Amino acid sequence: MPKVGMPEIRKPQLIDATISAIDELGFPGATVSVISKRAGVSPAIINHYFGGKDGLLEETMRSLIKEFFEVLHVELQSARSGDTFERAMAIVKASISQSQTRPQVVKAWMGFWASAMHKPALFRLQNVYSRRLQSCLVVVFRERFAKERAREIAYTVAAMIDGMWLRGSLAGGIDNHHAADRINEYISLVLAQR
Repeated sequence: MPKVGMPEIRKPQLIDATISAIDELGFPGATVSVISKRAGVSPAIINHYFGGKDGLLEETMRSLIKEFFEVLHVELQSARSGDTFERAMAIVKASISQSQTRPQVVKAWMGFWASAMHKPALFRLQNVYSRRLQSCLVVVFRERFAKERAREIAYTVAAMIDGMWLRGSLAGGIDNHHAADRINEYISLVLAQR
C-alpha cells in the first residue's frame, strides 16, 4: 500500500507504466527500473512510496479491482429494476467489460493470479476480490434459490467467468460477446429449471 503523501497525479502514471511493462515484459520483466523509466520518475520514488516492486504491483491490482467494482456498481444500478437473470448478467457483463478485457489489462490480471499463489499480500487481495464477486452473485441467485443452491450456481458462474478469462488470454484476447453468450446460456438453463 502506498505511503501517505504519494502525489495522486503520480499514482495513475505509475499504474499505467506498470501495466505497460507487464504487457510487454511480463511480471518478472516489469522491474522497478523499467517501470520508473516509463513513468518518468526515479526508482527511489517507487521504493519510497511502495516499498519496491511488490508494493507497486499490489497497488496496481488494487486499482484494477477498484475499477472492476466501479463498473459492477454501474451495471447493477442499470439492472436494479430487472429480474434475476438481468441482474446476474449485469455481473457477468461487468466481469468481461471492455475496460477489464483490454489485452494489456488481461496480462496484468493473469500475472496477478499467478503471483497470488506465491505472495501473501497478493493472495489476500485475490481472496477479497473473489469473495466479493461470489457474494454479489449469491445475493442475486438467492432471489430464486435456497442459500446452498444459490452458492453452487454462483460458484459455477464465477468459474465460467474465470474460464473465459483464461481461454481468452491464451487465445490472444477475450471475446466479450461469445463469453457473455455462453454464460447467458448456463444462467438461462438454471433459471428455467426452477
